Amino acid sequence: MGLFIVCLVFVSCGDSHNWTKNQKQGKRIYEALCDRCHNLIDPTEHTDAEWAKAVPRYGTKLKLKNNEIAWVVDYLSAANDKTK
Repeated sequence: MGLFIVCLVFVSCGDSHNWTKNQKQGKRIYEALCDRCHNLIDPTEHTDAEWAKAVPRYGTKLKLKNNEIAWVVDYLSAANDKTK
């Protein structure tokens, strides 16, 4: 019974969003690299278009590959729930 409760706590404390594999990768990259130069920005502070413009600019400075940049944009766009 104790193990069940521990597992239930871990499941309930986790991220409830159903991220795709690429979005999970983008989230890891964003959290690992973007706070090197500044505090992480809440994804809801920018629109999809703004993220799509900013991430490639900074991603190339970090020497990210094109697919990694796309993953970060995909994650931020999914996390912000804004399309305009």
